[in-house]
Amino acid sequence: MDKKIREKIQDLMIEIGEVYKENDWLVVKKYILKFSSPKHRKFFSTRDHKSKKQTLNKFEMSLVDFYENKFGTRLYIDEEKKL
Repeated sequence: MDKKIREKIQDLMIEIGEVYKENDWLVVKKYILKFSSPKHRKFFSTRDHKSKKQTLNKFEMSLVDFYENKFGTRLYIDEEKKL
């Protein structure tokens, strides 16, 4: 992955992390996807086609770790939405 893409996504995480005080990964992910270009979005996982539930890929797990290191909040997916 291009370093600039990772930095852009991390910048968006910092932007939302400064105002968002909850720990729902999907809220943060939606914010990032909304303000990212298609070439940035392709690194994110999609919902399962049958169950419509979410999973985290390795890239997203690294972003969750980044967010936790930056803000001290561990993001997670609600168990009802998790595959």
